[in-house]
Amino acid sequence: MARVPPLVIIAPIEPLAVGDRHAVERFPLHATVVPPFTCLSGRRAVEEAVASVAAITQPVPTAVGASARFGRNRDVPVALIEPELLAELHARLVVELESLGWSPVDPDFNGAGYRPHVTATREAALAVGAVLILDHLAVVDTDRDQATVTAVTSLAGAPS
Repeated sequence: MARVPPLVIIAPIEPLAVGDRHAVERFPLHATVVPPFTCLSGRRAVEEAVASVAAITQPVPTAVGASARFGRNRDVPVALIEPELLAELHARLVVELESLGWSPVDPDFNGAGYRPHVTATREAALAVGAVLILDHLAVVDTDRDQATVTAVTSLAGAPS
């Protein structure tokens, strides 16, 4: 099977629905859980893996910390968020994805290099100290300059 366009797994801060489509630079606020990757098994297999991990994962409380700059040119403003629980979720998802032919776009941003964050947009950013409860996961297809939500799954015990 051919690789799918790069996917990202996020925890939305603003509600998202399957089929929502946004320009990448205007995508609604979210915490990145698994940075861009491709997968030999296809998008549907990724969506099923995310749903299986979500079914056994409680909502993740976190708080917004310092600001930073990400990206190859360090020109993407982000707010770092408390890492422990989100790093555990990242690790569980990566284990599931590895069996599906997961290939990260940039391996340095995964595993020990994963830094939980919320990317600021032109329209919104989070204040330092803001408390978040991340209770959904979404799979997003990031083909070229457009990002399309292909699946949204509630974490265990979260409202649907």
